[in-house]
Amino acid sequence: MDPPLAPPVRIQPISATPVSAKSVQKTLEIFLEDFQARSTAGQGGNGAVTVQLQKLADALKEERKLKRKDA
Repeated sequence: MDPPLAPPVRIQPISATPVSAKSVQKTLEIFLEDFQARSTAGQGGNGAVTVQLQKLADALKEERKLKRKDA
């Protein structure tokens, strides 16, 4: 019989700092480039993670475009 599973650690933030969409987008793009380079180099990367990160980056770009049009 398998041992019972332990629940995941619960992380609770004690403070928060607002971050602009532009800053998040830039950081995400840098991370995505690095992640893709590491995944390609190892030839065993997780394509699903890369696709989800790219979708997030694209959504942030679209959000910024919409905000610029409204302003």
